[in-house]
Amino acid sequence: MEGGTSLFLQKFIQSPLQIGSLFPSSAALAEKMTSNLNWENINQAAELGAGTGVITRSIVKNMLPNTRLHIFEKDSEMRKGLQVKFPEAFFYEDACEIIKSLGNSEGTLDAVFSGLPFTNFNKTLRTKIVDEVYRSLRPGGILVAFQYSTQMKKSFQAVFKEVDISFVPKNFPPAFVYICEK
Repeated sequence: MEGGTSLFLQKFIQSPLQIGSLFPSSAALAEKMTSNLNWENINQAAELGAGTGVITRSIVKNMLPNTRLHIFEKDSEMRKGLQVKFPEAFFYEDACEIIKSLGNSEGTLDAVFSGLPFTNFNKTLRTKIVDEVYRSLRPGGILVAFQYSTQMKKSFQAVFKEVDISFVPKNFPPAFVYICEK
């Protein structure tokens, strides 16, 4: 299997609530998450739950040379694979500690990309991560997250000033992309 699919499937079997899907994201989903952004305004970006790097590859393809990419991946084996594929990025383990990982500076990120399966997390963890993302973004910064349902819509709308949702059928399972502006 290509693109880390076998590793992804293995990790899903070991920890389905953490991984969230049987298969990595599709190129179509990665494209939808990264193609319509103003990359000239993105100097600091983070990706949460990078997995095997499908979305990461699209971020790196689109970002400008001066953009700093911070990758948060809890699974150590996946994180090591990402470090080999994307040596220009900075790596961290815990998405609950974005601000601490970035030197205790709130409002430093221009964009956060997330593949975290929020609806698989308990409410306390979900709230903590969304709050951490919000606090890490500068005013006008964006969260671009995909989910397999619209369950997170109200949670995101309660925090962000604007939330747009689009549907990506060319993914398994089909996904919703949220673009949330601080």
